[in-house]
Order: sequence, then C-alpha cells, then structure tokens
Amino acid sequence: MKKENTPILVANTEWDLPETLINDVKSERMINGLLDMAKPDTLEKEDLVGYAECVAYLMPATQGSVVRSDVADIYLYCCNKLMEQKGIKDLDFLKNHKELSDYQMGKLNELKRWIYDKRGGKENNPVLSALKKVFFENKNAAS
Repeated sequence: MKKENTPILVANTEWDLPETLINDVKSERMINGLLDMAKPDTLEKEDLVGYAECVAYLMPATQGSVVRSDVADIYLYCCNKLMEQKGIKDLDFLKNHKELSDYQMGKLNELKRWIYDKRGGKENNPVLSALKKVFFENKNAAS
C-alpha cells in the first residue's frame, strides 16, 4: 500500500500556491478519501476531486496569461463553491457569477477526471493508509 502523499497538480509552476489553498486541498481530499472508504466504489473520479483542487490547478494558469472565457467561468465557479464551503458568501467578485452551462459542467467534470488520473488516482496519505490498514487489512486477516 502506498504511503506517500498524492501530489497537488498545478497548471503553471512559476507561482506558488497559497498555503491556505494547499490546506483546503488536503482537507477536501481527506474528506473525500474517508467518504470513499465508507462507501467503496460508489464515488466517481470527479467526485474524488473537489473544488479546492480545481482552483489549485487553475489559479496559476490565470496568473500567467489570459484564459478563455469558459475556463474563467469554470475557475470562478470553483472559487465560488470553495468559498461557500468555507462559509464565505459575500465576496464582491463572485456576486454576479452565474451557474455553469451543461457544456461547462461537462468540461469541469472532464478536468476533475483528468486531475484524478494525473495525480495517480485515489488520495494517498499516511492517515488514510493507516486507517485502511486497521479497518480493512485486519478485517481480511481475521476472516
């Protein structure tokens, strides 16, 4: 069983991610990993990649050059959802942001599946590895 941490992917490595965003990605992955352990094989790839991870990937790309409007809409949508998860709902730049079209939602899910595949699949970290070992390996050994 792998024990190393799953890497955080970014579109551009010239800019470092804010530490708060890195922590948001780690928290989101931990929650998704626990949900996946509770109900194995019920979550899709796109369910295992959260909004923080999408923001972490897209944020550096927006700093380096102008992005297409559909990419900007997806980025702002993910930012908005991340802020809502944190209980922050009154940011001026997100007030007029619209919901995504079906096409854009499809592109967001495509991005999430791509991130999932490129990061190496399901989240691996020492805590999840220890929990899996305690709850699943010992269970199989006792059978």
